[in-house]
Amino acid sequence: MDGARPKFGVVLQGGGALGAYEAGAVGYLYSLGMECAIAAGASAGAMNAATLAGATRYPPRVLRELWERLAVDGLIPFLPKVPTPFVPAWAQRIWSYYMPSPWVPGMYRPRLDYWNLPSWTSLTKPTLRRTLDDLLDWDQVRDARHMRLIVSASGVETGRIAYFSNISADELPGGPEYPAVRFGPEHVQASGSIFPGFPWTVITNRAWWDGGLIDNTPLKPVLDNLRGDEPATMPIFVIDVNSDTAPLPGNMVQGAFRLLEMFAANRLRADLDTARSYTRFITALRQADEQLPPGAAVRQTPEWIESLNYDHVRHIHLISMNKPAQDSPGDFSRASIERRLSAGYDQCRAVLEEAGWSPPPAPAPAPALAQPAAERASTRPREQRQPART
Repeated sequence: MDGARPKFGVVLQGGGALGAYEAGAVGYLYSLGMECAIAAGASAGAMNAATLAGATRYPPRVLRELWERLAVDGLIPFLPKVPTPFVPAWAQRIWSYYMPSPWVPGMYRPRLDYWNLPSWTSLTKPTLRRTLDDLLDWDQVRDARHMRLIVSASGVETGRIAYFSNISADELPGGPEYPAVRFGPEHVQASGSIFPGFPWTVITNRAWWDGGLIDNTPLKPVLDNLRGDEPATMPIFVIDVNSDTAPLPGNMVQGAFRLLEMFAANRLRADLDTARSYTRFITALRQADEQLPPGAAVRQTPEWIESLNYDHVRHIHLISMNKPAQDSPGDFSRASIERRLSAGYDQCRAVLEEAGWSPPPAPAPAPALAQPAAERASTRPREQRQPART
């Protein structure tokens, strides 16, 4: 990671093939001369976040390569594609919307053991791990100094969320939702194990389903794992690929897709509202602290001291993708993937330009000369603050 570049954090939702929008949006953020310091994702967002962390080349280029590998030509890969002039445009649109891609070689293949159908707990066999192994350096993924990485997963038996991370155990926040792990491809796969399409992923004798079932917009673990002055200075971008509003469904299939979209948006608004509430609370608390007498008893309590040491996150930016009404998360056709990559880049740029946003200045370079001993002795270290948690 280049210490001279401004840093940003990013939260990436799950949404199947809609994750290509996120790849495009992240590409625009990098084009501004910034680089990612912390990324959290669920499902497809976890795959994108891991690719950012493990890319040994320019990360947006590797993200694009990932989605180019996931894109499919025709209904059944490896078979000749039906010439589009012989397929009406309306028929192509209906197929891509109502029928998910049945075979995405870079992510999954259909099951063929139909004799075991009564005992199936999934419809496909995952192949994503091979794709990630081809693209990523897992030693780099595990290096939190390069980039902090967090993915959400849902316990099948416990019904509880877990945030798997490359952050060392001694730096993780407390709580059972932050298990200490040696991060690997199995954690990315667990985050995307959506039922009934994918089988659950077993990690240390526990079965895990898609993280989006409980937290599809993992903003909380980003806020929990900010460091130093990041809460006050570093922008956090939340890429929203699941629409808050949409026209009334016109049939059962459209209703099912709308239900899935609303479900996938689950905690986004709640987390944003909670972060803003913390900001207001901490601001008011510090103002009250300034007006208290120096010897006030409440100022000596551990709870008061701990509360004052939280930093509110000042720069959370929501980037909502404006999608076509019938944009299906199961449509991995090459044309749709390419359209989403371009639209993600363009829409992220439009949102930030309309808001008049510009990147923060690059961090100040480290001093070339050692600090004199007398000056070091007279300098008091600044107290480390903790980011406000949702």
